Parts: sequence; structure tokens; C-alpha cells
Amino acid sequence: SFSYEDFIEGFRPNVDDAKSSSYVLDDGIFKRACDIAKDNDGRKVIVIIDEINRGNIPKIFGELISLIERDKRGSSNSLKLAYSKDDFSVPENLYIIGTMNTADKSLVQMDEALRRRFVFEELMPEPNLLDNRPAAKYKHILEKLNKKIISGDRMRQYRDKQVGHSYFWNIEDDNGLRRVIKYQIIPLLQDYFYDDYTEIKGILGDKIIGEDN
Repeated sequence: SFSYEDFIEGFRPNVDDAKSSSYVLDDGIFKRACDIAKDNDGRKVIVIIDEINRGNIPKIFGELISLIERDKRGSSNSLKLAYSKDDFSVPENLYIIGTMNTADKSLVQMDEALRRRFVFEELMPEPNLLDNRPAAKYKHILEKLNKKIISGDRMRQYRDKQVGHSYFWNIEDDNGLRRVIKYQIIPLLQDYFYDDYTEIKGILGDKIIGEDN
């Protein structure tokens, strides 16, 4: 939902009675992060953008999309900002981490200009991270669940739709497990398999889902 004015700079209503203007030019979060990075040259400054593939990249970055490239960093590659007309550059010690969920297939519509400016690291479910939590005794359920989701011919189509370990993260007892399966796992599988209960039954078993219920 961000725009250029939220992310870089833009005019906002003036809430300071000491100023006569109704609107003031305010820095967005990315510009502020760049300023912090420039003032702390020896440190790494990180901006995390959640669900980065859902944003309208041309509207958010504007002409600055070119400046986040590795060989366009630094003051020698500055551009003038649209509102303030200040020279702006992206420092080399600023790192951008974008997260996304590829299961919703929105990666396909991801802006090509953004896609080629990032490296990609796939994060698959890691059941072993549950070992030191109360949910450790249910780890085998998660492992078997994912094994069934990608079994046989489904491997290619559903590889990125395995159930993440975060669903099990806060489970402490059997009742917690039941709630997660009933209110999170089953609706998730209904969405994945388009309410094909024969498929869902094949994953969860007859004791959880019957053909008539």
C-alpha cells in the first residue's frame, strides 16, 4: 500500500502550529534509512520490506529503482528527487531484504526491474527448528504432512506449498495441535486443492476428513 510519497518523500498535512504552511515536505522511510547509512559509513543498515512483490514498484521507487543496483551505489550516481530537488544516492552499506510468499504465485507478476536487482534465497520448512520447543513432539506430523503434499506427481506443482514450521511454532499440547489443524491447516489445504476433499483426505487421512464431512 506504500507510494513514492510514503517511501521516498512527499507532502503531508502540517501538524506543527508553528509553521504557516498547510503541508510540509517529509522524508519517507527509505530516504531516512539512506541518511542513517550515510551517517554511519562503517555499519550495515538494513531495510526489510515484507511482501515486496505485492507493491506497485514503479509507484514506490519511481526513478530511484536504478540506484539500488550494486554498481549504481554511492554519491557519484545521484539523482534529483521529484519534490525537494535534492541530490539523492543510495549508499553501499544499505541492504534491502524483501520477503515474499511464492505460494500465492504473485512472483510471476513481479516487476522485472525489481526481479533483476535482487538475488533470491528459497526458505523451505525447517521442522528441526521445533526441537527445543514444546512442539517438538509433533514435528513428525509436520514432516509426514509435507511428505504427503509433495508425494508422487504433486512434487513439481506443490513443492512451494508445503506447510511451514511456523504453524507449529506455538503448539504446546494436543489441544493446541487440534486448533492448528482445524483452523489453519485444513483451510490452507482447502485453498491449495480447491476443496477437492478426495485429495485432502489422501493427505490428512480418513480419521480427520471423511468424504461426506
